[in-house]
Amino acid sequence: MMNNQKTLNDFLKIVEIWEKELEEYDLEQLVQKENSENWSMGQLYKHLVDGTLNFHLPQANKCISMDENKSKKKNFKGFMAYNILGAFPPIKIKVPPSKTYTPHQPESISELKKGFQDLRREMKSTFENLQNDKKGKTPHPGFSFLNASEWFRLIPMHFKHHLRQKERIDKFLKSKQG
Repeated sequence: MMNNQKTLNDFLKIVEIWEKELEEYDLEQLVQKENSENWSMGQLYKHLVDGTLNFHLPQANKCISMDENKSKKKNFKGFMAYNILGAFPPIKIKVPPSKTYTPHQPESISELKKGFQDLRREMKSTFENLQNDKKGKTPHPGFSFLNASEWFRLIPMHFKHHLRQKERIDKFLKSKQG
């Protein structure tokens, strides 16, 4: 449970950074894109919120409630991320645009703020659920099979991974100002 507590604390720290930074943008800035290939800052925020609420946390909770795939393992990339780096590899991961993966533009700043409130609530709820973990595993598209604690740990890792992308978008937005 201690590692899960550390994960929750790491998440609360990193999400606070993202929330504080959100205050620096207006909606016009949040939807500006450098080009059609890149996401806007708002899409990046939506990706973090939606990916966590609709994919990572449901996978963690699924693992908590089942005992299938216990003997399945992470692949080499998963082993490296979790056991050696303690983070996503410092590379740009390019996923082709699609209706299911590419986030929509936010409709308002309050939509993103509500998303962060929901994230905090659901992370705390999942943290509590981890006490009753049945140790099942589900497949991750890049790392192979993860257990509930690994899915939970993936969330702050994912938020930290996207800080570099945020920095690139911030640089673009600053160049538009002056």
